[in-house]
Amino acid sequence: MTGRKSTIMKKIPKHTLNYCMLFIIIFSIILFNNPYKSFGLDSSIEEDSELLCDVYEFEINNEDSIDDYIYVTAESAIVMEYDTGEILWEKNSSRIMYPASITKILTAIVAIENIDNFNETTTISKNASGRNNSFFRFDTGDEISLIDLLKASLISSHNNATIALAEYVSGSVDDFVKLMNLKARQIGAKDTFFQNTNGLDTEFPDHKTTSKDIAIITKYCLEDNLFRNIVNISEDVIEINDEEIDIFNTNKLLKYDYIKGVKTGYTKNAGFCLVIYSEKDGLNTITVILNSLKDNREKDAININNWIYNNFKYTEIVNSDNIFKTIKFGDISKIEIDLYPDSDFTKLINTASDEIYLEDNLINNFDLPVLENQVFGTLDININGNSEKELKLITKDSIEEPFIYQELSTENEQQSKKILFFIIAFYFFVFTFIIIKNLFSRKI
Repeated sequence: MTGRKSTIMKKIPKHTLNYCMLFIIIFSIILFNNPYKSFGLDSSIEEDSELLCDVYEFEINNEDSIDDYIYVTAESAIVMEYDTGEILWEKNSSRIMYPASITKILTAIVAIENIDNFNETTTISKNASGRNNSFFRFDTGDEISLIDLLKASLISSHNNATIALAEYVSGSVDDFVKLMNLKARQIGAKDTFFQNTNGLDTEFPDHKTTSKDIAIITKYCLEDNLFRNIVNISEDVIEINDEEIDIFNTNKLLKYDYIKGVKTGYTKNAGFCLVIYSEKDGLNTITVILNSLKDNREKDAININNWIYNNFKYTEIVNSDNIFKTIKFGDISKIEIDLYPDSDFTKLINTASDEIYLEDNLINNFDLPVLENQVFGTLDININGNSEKELKLITKDSIEEPFIYQELSTENEQQSKKILFFIIAFYFFVFTFIIIKNLFSRKI
């Protein structure tokens, strides 16, 4: 019996055994290095259209928001976010209007940019003398510093102080007004045309602008520290011929800590006008009111500001430290990959009405290994139907040798058992083959 077994072994060519051993080695390498390919785990995201392109609605916390409607008596009004210039609310903001003494903010910034020494003293001309609907009069020959002229123009809204500034800078009011209109065009106030320095419009029917342009001009002016400081002064003292004169700001809303200026105005043609700058809850705004009623100018401004600060919040929509989505690939054994936005995104939103949607677009396939910061797609942030920002979706960890686990379910349990049986049977054959080969070698 033993001799018969030896005869059978001798009939098996030695090179055949070597080929079998080589096949076993190659198969083992493929199996252990690429198990996801060996058993149908290709390196692509599952063919699921919802996974490749998903849309999510961003939930807004609107507990403090109020109705998306404001009642104001002003004919024209606007609210601009100071830091970005974004328009948060408007009513007839492009309508051509009389600005009254709001004109003086442009007068002031042109003077500031063209005067080197505000401590210098100037002499009041005959053209700049008189009261001219102001709180105190100038007499021809009065001596006053340029800084006091600027304060009188912006704080107490002195009409002739603006004339004196214009004459100092340009020699005449007409030439100075040309500088004002040039500056307006340069900073984007395209619908503004001024004919004087103080906004008196009885003899100047074309002295007009828009609330939107005034917001643009105010934003520009507030970038200057001297301008910003003066418009926030409630009361001050100036000197004319070394005589002290108390001046008081015409802006009654400076009593609120969060309101920092800037200017009031009134003429019969313009109605009651107001511009205020506010800083509250991390939100800085410019509010413009044109042609309001006598008792409603300040009420309109406060109503608008209350609505803005209740409804508009800086909201973190995307945080790059948080997992946005986890993707899987594979049929039975799955690899999980966490995807992160490549940057944060915070936006000032109207919590009462804004609709925010996040749409991801993922690549359909990829190759392992996965690298750190590898891009797997994009994330589009859509607000009220407009694409605001597109971010990349990336990994934060590399996957060189992924850990593969099996999820057994009623549907795929049988397939998993077949694979497991195949692996056990295959390596039983390998071990049996090795043992037989060793026995054969000894017989030889």
